[in-house]
Amino acid sequence: MSFHLEKKLMNVMTLGYLLTLDKKVPKDRVKMKKKQNKKVHELMTAAYQIPFYRRKFDECRLTPDDFHCSEDLARFPLLTKAELREWMKDLYDQNPDKRDSWDETSTSGSTGIPLKLYQSQREHACANANWIRILMTFGYNPFFGRMISFESSYRSTKVKRDSVLQKFGILQRHILSERRCTEEGMPDVIRELNEYAPDLICLRKNCIVRIALYAQEHNLTVKQPKWYIPVSEMVDDMTVRILKKTFGPGLVDAYGSDETGSCVTKRPGNDYYDICNDTHVVNIYDENNQLADNGRMILTTLYKKDFPIINYDIGDIASSYTKEGIRYITKIHGRLNDMVKHEHGPDTSVLELRKISNGISGIAQFRFVQESYHDMRVELVRDPKDSTYTDRQIEDFFRERLSVIYGDEFRITIQWMDVIPPDPNGKLRCFVCQVK
Repeated sequence: MSFHLEKKLMNVMTLGYLLTLDKKVPKDRVKMKKKQNKKVHELMTAAYQIPFYRRKFDECRLTPDDFHCSEDLARFPLLTKAELREWMKDLYDQNPDKRDSWDETSTSGSTGIPLKLYQSQREHACANANWIRILMTFGYNPFFGRMISFESSYRSTKVKRDSVLQKFGILQRHILSERRCTEEGMPDVIRELNEYAPDLICLRKNCIVRIALYAQEHNLTVKQPKWYIPVSEMVDDMTVRILKKTFGPGLVDAYGSDETGSCVTKRPGNDYYDICNDTHVVNIYDENNQLADNGRMILTTLYKKDFPIINYDIGDIASSYTKEGIRYITKIHGRLNDMVKHEHGPDTSVLELRKISNGISGIAQFRFVQESYHDMRVELVRDPKDSTYTDRQIEDFFRERLSVIYGDEFRITIQWMDVIPPDPNGKLRCFVCQVK
């Protein structure tokens, strides 16, 4: 099929793939596992024909016949971000006659240089279908529901006017520019939200938090949607408390990446995350790269057979359990590669820093900035609706907890802010290291 025809048939391909996916979380784990196992073997058979992955097969002296379930993937080498970057660049350089038919995207670059990614039009359609069915698993109707969404930071700007279908109330989606979520623009943003009255709000976490804080501080009411999804960043307990005050109980926590698409979802009322087992494998590895309940998240996309992502070490850690062969995530702890640098010792994880804010109320946003080997700045934003503790009490709490973790290694500066601005890529990291 030609590229231009595939482009025109994107919606048809998306609908076709959507029909093959589970629109509700399956209750039959045995059947679910069998379906996933079959797709694992099909993926590895396709990957065996790709030189980049063929070398990995040869390195571990394995063939596709050695892979028939998610657990078998633990025998296959990991894929690092550096390897993925190099492979994507080689594909682009070596295939000038094919590159125009590929769909190009990019990661946000929150951990360094943005990573350019390529996918076929078929894979693009599959990714779209997977996101639609994730929305359907918690009850959203993608055809007749009303959604507020954010504008893409790396795709070309689309036409703002409604399509013919949207004028008939089908596939309604309203794009909200996050650049408008400033002190001056927030009243209009909230008015727009209330007038549109969406069933679903899907915005970057830092943006939807800023809307919530502004509404609380100025005693503005936001019409609560049935569901809302903060995307692009991890949702911590503090964020959950802030958002529920404004937007209500319909919080959906969806986890994924630009490289793999969304693959893990916590629906309202659940204390665990479901994995999209018919499109992904999410394994957990310990420090010895063995399957475990706690450790690094290793992601595999089952639908990407043109540009496969197999055993991708995404850099996050999580806790989980398995039941009848199906894994459930209980907690996503965040980035493993966010590290505090020490002048006279090895780098250490920031996970303990992330936990500090959970020990006291009255905080709406926080960020730790390591300015040097001996200077750390703590940026804080007050929760306008929680005066349980004074500013001084909160400052003393942070200093005490930091002292327990690091002793007197750091000079601690506390900076109170009205809002913590996002990085240029649109994300808001809770830890920034400025030490080169």
